[in-house]
Amino acid sequence: MMKSIGVVTYVRNSPVAIFLKDNLETVLANYVDVKIYSFDELKPGKTIDDDIVLVMIKSQALQVKKHISDARRIVVAQRTTRESEIYKIFSIPADTRVLVVNDNSETTLEAITLFYQLGINHLNLVPYKEGEDYSDIKIAITPGENWRVPEYIGTVLDIGQRYIDISTFIEIINKLEITEDEVSRRFLKYSESIVSLDTGIRRQYKELVTKNTELRAVINLSPEGILLLNNEKMVSLYNKSLEKMFDIHKDITCVNLNDLFTLDIINVLNQDVIRDEIVEYKGRTLIVNKHNLEYFGEMAGIYFIFQEVTYIKQLEQTLTKKLRAKGLLTRYNFSDIHTKSPEMIQCIDFARKAACSDLTILITGESGTGKELLAQSIHNASHRTKQPFMAFNCAAVPESIMESELFGYEGGTFTGALKEGKAGLFEQANNGTMFLDEIGDMPYSMQAKLLRVLQEQQVMRIGSQRVTTINIRVIAATNNDLRKKIRSSQFRADLYYRLNVLPIMVPPLRERKEDILYLLNYFLRQKHRENLSVLPETCDILMQYGWPGNIRELNNVAAYISFMTDTIVRPDHLPCYIFDIQEDFERDFNVLAIRGDLENCQAVLKVIADFDSLDMGAGRKSIEDFLNNTGVHLSQGEIRRVLNVLNGCELITSGIGRKGSEITLKGKYFLKWLKNRNNQPV
Repeated sequence: MMKSIGVVTYVRNSPVAIFLKDNLETVLANYVDVKIYSFDELKPGKTIDDDIVLVMIKSQALQVKKHISDARRIVVAQRTTRESEIYKIFSIPADTRVLVVNDNSETTLEAITLFYQLGINHLNLVPYKEGEDYSDIKIAITPGENWRVPEYIGTVLDIGQRYIDISTFIEIINKLEITEDEVSRRFLKYSESIVSLDTGIRRQYKELVTKNTELRAVINLSPEGILLLNNEKMVSLYNKSLEKMFDIHKDITCVNLNDLFTLDIINVLNQDVIRDEIVEYKGRTLIVNKHNLEYFGEMAGIYFIFQEVTYIKQLEQTLTKKLRAKGLLTRYNFSDIHTKSPEMIQCIDFARKAACSDLTILITGESGTGKELLAQSIHNASHRTKQPFMAFNCAAVPESIMESELFGYEGGTFTGALKEGKAGLFEQANNGTMFLDEIGDMPYSMQAKLLRVLQEQQVMRIGSQRVTTINIRVIAATNNDLRKKIRSSQFRADLYYRLNVLPIMVPPLRERKEDILYLLNYFLRQKHRENLSVLPETCDILMQYGWPGNIRELNNVAAYISFMTDTIVRPDHLPCYIFDIQEDFERDFNVLAIRGDLENCQAVLKVIADFDSLDMGAGRKSIEDFLNNTGVHLSQGEIRRVLNVLNGCELITSGIGRKGSEITLKGKYFLKWLKNRNNQPV
């Protein structure tokens, strides 16, 4: 229903009444119905039911008061003039006596007050009173009342009918609760053509309209439904997303909450506290949150935010995609680690317990055993799972840029640096996990700086004097023997003990025989080759192979097999390098057997392997004493001959002097091969 304004003047169809009606409709046409009344019509018992009753002066307000039910609907119009007309007055010389003429004495004084408010204080303004002589005055000013100006006045400045002032329009718009953008645009244009009684009000209103327009544009861009209620639970503000969510096709400003939604939704919205509450509407699942608005400690309204579950899922997917692209997310959990090995199961159980703490972890194991998979699983099982996981390979980055990658730098620190600077990986991993792979290959100079990060949980960018406190959990991994590196001064002992708080050793695949065929079948299933049948002789070859590349190599073999056959896996479907090492071992075995040294070589090789497990080289005297204690008696000359044979087969390396002999990786595999071949302890 359209709201209405009643304008009360002395004469119903007077120029003033018609002008004021046109004046109001300039801004409010199509939104407000403007009616005109005269005081002659206001007989006793006559009532005015319009939403606003507009009068020109305060004395008229007293007359109108007895004809309306609520005096708060009366608005006394403040009136002003156009800018183009007011400039004429400023051209009058200072201190000139000027006669001001209006329709009665009250409105004349009101006009003079207006001129003073507009800054016209350089003239001596004289109010016109009928019957008095003003023959000494040469200039008169009148707002459309020329006929009242004495004929002897030589110059008459008619500034035209006075326009309704901005302040009055704002009062009317607020009382009628008009929020349409079209009205705001009209009003802004209107305000630019008149002089406001408050010289600052136009600028402030323009700023207000601009900010309101910007606010509406911003909230309409939001994918979240926004609903603001006043203290009476009437709608004050809402956006297009809310309209879309609830199929709203009309203006709901000033609509009561209880008339807006279904009963089940209203019951939810009337709760005192709403945090991530779920509501259903026409097949949509919405999450709603409620906030109370307070101004100066007083309740000022209620603010609701509605989110569609599908949109939240899209956000999560987008965030996951972007974080994963930056390397900030993990892919693996403990459920992704497949094993039947008791040793590996024990390793995983310990890792699960370690995940519950923030202590530093050092994972050791050969290349390809799954150290990073285990590190990611630990991160995902920890309380940091929703925070970044940063992986850094210490062996893959040159020392010259390693510090800037890990610690970052300030802008302009060096040639080619970003002018805004760059955060290092430690800063990017804040509140999450930093995984340092191949930590044994970190340059010695960087190890001291890493030690400080672990001790102080602080980093300093290159070129900066500012220390940044971080909160990270460090997981390190290596396939090196760090204790040997410490003895050779390649790794800091203090850093090793700082890293080795929770040590985890991942066993190699050759020590997890139960997993070889089990994981092979798992990888084949992943490649949709679950129907492949592996012949027993093929299984024997796979079980005897040393798997120097561990799980990674086994996955590659599975890919090779799936490419070579669709039915039965024969030995000739295996990569040729698997047979190369088998052939080497057979050849070495035959060489030792032909020379009659097999048992002695086997015994000496086992002794050297035992010394290697203690990080010691084995000299001839040490080997002789060790063998004598086990009942094997060989002279140092015989031991020298055996060492030459083993060295020739590349099963050991023999050093000069006190260093002694050390078993090679091939020698370790050869011992395992002998154990499987003979099916007896070695």
